[in-house]
Amino acid sequence: MMSDSTVICAAAKYAYNDKSRGVSYEFDTVFKSLKSVYADAAFIDVYRKNGCQALIDHIDSLPEKPRPRLLYIPYRGILSPTMLNKIRKKTEVGIFHLDDTWRQDIVSAYDTYCDWFTTSDPKHHWRYTGKLAKKVKFLPFGFDSTATNAANKPFSERDINISFVGAQNDYRSFVISTLAKKGIEVACYGSGWPNGSVTSSEFNDIIGRSKISLNLSNSVHWDLRYLTQNPLSILRNFKSGKTIEQFKARHLEIAALGACQLSFYCLGIENILKIGDEIIIFPNIDEIPYMLKSLSDEEAASIAARAEKAVVDYSYQKQFKSLF
Repeated sequence: MMSDSTVICAAAKYAYNDKSRGVSYEFDTVFKSLKSVYADAAFIDVYRKNGCQALIDHIDSLPEKPRPRLLYIPYRGILSPTMLNKIRKKTEVGIFHLDDTWRQDIVSAYDTYCDWFTTSDPKHHWRYTGKLAKKVKFLPFGFDSTATNAANKPFSERDINISFVGAQNDYRSFVISTLAKKGIEVACYGSGWPNGSVTSSEFNDIIGRSKISLNLSNSVHWDLRYLTQNPLSILRNFKSGKTIEQFKARHLEIAALGACQLSFYCLGIENILKIGDEIIIFPNIDEIPYMLKSLSDEEAASIAARAEKAVVDYSYQKQFKSLF
């Protein structure tokens, strides 16, 4: 039975707290999914001017019973320990960590001041032990099932053969140009590409129209050919904390939108999607052309259909019902 407790989502309304970058994933996907499950859920942008005080005022306006629940999604830490201690006297505080494998500093800063926190790390048991093990909840990202269902087109009606959606960077450009030299054209969308940035609804439309969707990582890469063309990337690699491939929301979103996914490998992906049956993993970029050229539409459609069924229980709607 669903809880009658009021749920409050505290996060940045705009991507990276920058209005020019459009509405954030936290608002457009996470909160909208939450709102579809808990109709009285409220969103408060704690990053706007006086936003933290607005959150406290809102909590003070709520009845004490049933105890309200706060879902805080930190972009950068803005709720202070003192503030969280005050909030916890009246609410249950859960922290939703995006990309927490890379952001252990945020997790460490808040683990004492919350009732529980989420992790997308499938091997989180070794990372969080003792008292923290009791606080951690596994939530491997998700997708808004309302939005994905609306955008998911029958495979036979899809008009984009191969797509990639994600910000342009030197490595991704290197991969796309390498494929182009092999006669494989990829329709690229996102900041830095000629097609430009896309909204959440445009993202869903693009993947929902794609037969095959590439999932390219943004971690460090040491391919000598790439580094020779982009020597400054050597320094960026040493500075970057993204040294481990991580399971992403994109893995689930592509599957939910019915596209056949060709992706990099990350630890734990086989626990959600069966490699070869529900997702195709490329060992290295040199094998991508062969894999794509040998894949028939019928095979791609079958893989996509199986993946779509495999991720049904990972929609944010279902995960929030379990989380709360």
